[in-house]
Parts: sequence; structure tokens; C-alpha cells
Amino acid sequence: MAVVRSVAVLVGNGLSIAFNPELNLQSITGEVLRRIEAAEGGDVVVAMKEIAERALPEGARSAEDFEVLVGAFGAESRTLDLLDTLAQLTKPADEELRAAIRRVSGFAEQVRDTSVSHVLEVISERSHAYVDDARSLYDLVTAIIESFKGKVVIGNLNYDTLLLAALLAVCQSELVDMGHGNRHVKVLVDDRIEREVNALRSSIDDFPSQKRVQLLHLHGSLTFWATRDGKIYAKLPKEMLDDGDQWRAIREGTTNVRPVVVLANRKDKAEHVAKFPFDLAYEMFSSGLAKATRWLIIGYSFRDDPVNATLRSEFINRDPKPTVLVVTHGDDLRRKDVERAFGWGAEDASSEAWLTIERGGASGVETREDWMNFIE
Repeated sequence: MAVVRSVAVLVGNGLSIAFNPELNLQSITGEVLRRIEAAEGGDVVVAMKEIAERALPEGARSAEDFEVLVGAFGAESRTLDLLDTLAQLTKPADEELRAAIRRVSGFAEQVRDTSVSHVLEVISERSHAYVDDARSLYDLVTAIIESFKGKVVIGNLNYDTLLLAALLAVCQSELVDMGHGNRHVKVLVDDRIEREVNALRSSIDDFPSQKRVQLLHLHGSLTFWATRDGKIYAKLPKEMLDDGDQWRAIREGTTNVRPVVVLANRKDKAEHVAKFPFDLAYEMFSSGLAKATRWLIIGYSFRDDPVNATLRSEFINRDPKPTVLVVTHGDDLRRKDVERAFGWGAEDASSEAWLTIERGGASGVETREDWMNFIE
């Protein structure tokens, strides 16, 4: 009788780059800087330009600059939290001070939202695969779905919708993501038009058990949006974002929802992912890791602390260890970096018994020997 295996899959930016080179983080950062420099407006635009200039005075030079830039914009979130605390501590009678704090808070919020809208708009515009590359992506997704007949739990670190599109094409009837198909909310989209859209799932119980393929956006998605007060969390259809009106609406203040993504530097990510809906995605992914005998990691740099902590906590006490296939491109990723992320130290035996690093890249990996060994 054939063994029904489950697999946990972690997908990083390397997968997106493999099937659309325009999603290279250095390229995205360069385009965001160009648009910020070309932007016109008042004090909000001036402040946004100043933040970008201070963060990257010499422009985009490497993939790591993306995190530097979004971390600088994400710092505005910490400013808002501090201002909210200050407003609560202010004496009720001092209305003038309260009003000043509210004014500064509103300004900081506008700067953050305007900056984030430029970042995500660029990613949204590039969130497609070319015809030949799309076929290769669909082939990889098909190989994963057909090779593992148990649960397939996918943690996606990308904001783009490439993987979602491929999964919908390959296994739509088996797929569940974080958008609730049976629960809807009303939001004001561009130019304050009310529209009914899917809500985000709010708990583990919202995920139908009969759907064996789960897509979890660990750091959010282009399609995840929420009101400022956090009372409404919605999944917007991708086509609503394609014409650019919704990104413009953020900058012009004509929508009541904002993107829900983790745009933070490495130090601040742990604080962000502890909040909804990221905490739910991490909880679901941890469960997938715990139940799977095979872990597939594609295009991930092993530099994200909360992700590494999740991998390590599920790996460290496992006996026997899961079989792990890491798919990367080139020789930059070192075996010891992968081992360190999993908590595998110098005092342990060789990792070759459980860890394989395939360096040929994501495109066509399902045809190569390491893949065949992984699924047997």
C-alpha cells in the first residue's frame, strides 16, 4: 500500500525571480526610488523623499537595500504607536496638546501609507509570469501537488500573486488560502465606492479540513487589506489592483482600507508577525511543518529571524528529522547557514542524512535527480 505523504513548502523571493526576473528586489527598490523622486505633492511627499534619501543615499545597490528602504518606511508605524501612547497619557484637560499629537500622528500615517503604496504598486505591476516561465511554474506546482497526496501546506513570503495564480490553475478545487470564500465585508475602494469582497479567515476553524492544499501568506499579500481601526480585514480581488486606481486612492485618501503586509527591517519583523493575520498564518504553517515528513524550501535566503525560529522550533525536537530539500540558485547560500537556521550545530553529525541543497534554481527542479530522491 502506497504511503500518503504530506509536505510543508516554504517559498521565498527566489521563486518569484525564477519566473519573473523583474521581481528581483534590487530592481524593485530602484523603481520605487525613481517613482518617489518623480512624485509631486505637499509636505507628505517631501517627507517621503527625505526618508528615502536618508535610507539609501546612493540608490539601490543590492537585494538587501529593499529591506533597508521598507524598514525606513515601516519605522513610521513605530512612530504611530508611540504617538497613540502619548495621546493616551496626556491629561484630558490639555486639548491643545491632544490636538497637536493627533495632527502629527495623521501626518506620519500619511507618509507611511504613501510610501507603502509606491512599493506595493511596483510589485503589483510586476506580479505576472511570462508565458514560458508561467508554464515552468505550473509544471513545478503540478509536480508538488501530484507527488504528495497528503496535506500540502505552503508558507509564502512573497507579496505577489504568482504562486496563487499557478495554484488556481493547477488545483483550484483542492486549494484554500486566507481569503474566506463564504464570508464577506464591505469596504470603500478607490473614489469611495463601496464594494463587497471576501473577508480574511480569522481562526484555524475557518480553514475547511477537506481542502488538502493550504496557501499561507506569512508576511501578507498585495490582496490583504484592512481598515485603520482593524475591525475589517479583507481580501481584494487582484483585478481591482491592476489599473492602479486603488494605489492612487491610498495616496489621495479616498479609500478606507490599507494594505496588510510586513514591511519592516529584520529587527522589527518579530513584532509585526505577532499580530493578526500574520500570527494565524505562522500558526497554521507551524502545524504543517509538524505534520510533514518532507520539507521543501525554495528561493529562501535563511536571513529572516521569525521564519528561522519557526523552522527551528519544529525541527529541533523531531526524531527522526524531516527530509529537507532546499532549492536555491548558485553557490551563495552556504550549508552551514542552513544548518544554523535549523539549530544544527558543529557538535551534531553530518546534515547530509536529512538535508539536500539543490543549486540549479527553481525552474525545472522537478526534473532533476535531487527532486526524484526527495519524493521517493
